[in-house]
Amino acid sequence: MHIQPLFAIEARDELHRLMRAYPLATLFTVAGGAVDANLLPLEVIDRGTHGMLAGHVARSHSLWNSEAREGCDVTVVFQSPNAFISPRWYVNGQRSGRLAPSWNYIAVQATGRLRFIEDAVWLRTHLEALTRSQEAGREESWSLADASPEFVDDALKRLVGFEIDILALSGKRFLSQQRTEADRRSLVEHLGREESLPARALAALIQP
Repeated sequence: MHIQPLFAIEARDELHRLMRAYPLATLFTVAGGAVDANLLPLEVIDRGTHGMLAGHVARSHSLWNSEAREGCDVTVVFQSPNAFISPRWYVNGQRSGRLAPSWNYIAVQATGRLRFIEDAVWLRTHLEALTRSQEAGREESWSLADASPEFVDDALKRLVGFEIDILALSGKRFLSQQRTEADRRSLVEHLGREESLPARALAALIQP
């Protein structure tokens, strides 16, 4: 991922926080000369230099059945809400015409090595942790214990877990930091008026 210094996120804690905030990641693998991309919810674990990711797929999933499933190198991308930025929203520079459309977003990229785990106890613990993180803060949170034991046992037989040891971790916060405070306040105001839910969510991420 191309990252200019102004937009770089380097602190591991901040990168992990963002990954947990946007857990539905795109996992890229290469097998037989073809790139395969899958959207998967991932658990972030504070272990090792850069951390570890844990996930699961059905045994019928292409990731489990691919040629490069075990020990292959993978790239994982986490992304925040994002939105188009209109040049008309900038307060400064309107007279010069030296303005162009842009796109604002936050992204985290992790690269590492995939390792599958066929262990029902590990898988149950992972599913409980992943569910708990998403149900946190709700008045009536759901947990694995709310499902029938037979249903859970059957699901565990149809799933396989995996871990990714993160070997490199980088992040990019592209939120018009290069613009003036007045421009950024204007962006927040205009994004807040958009019908798009991602655009309104993005407005909350931009701090003038």
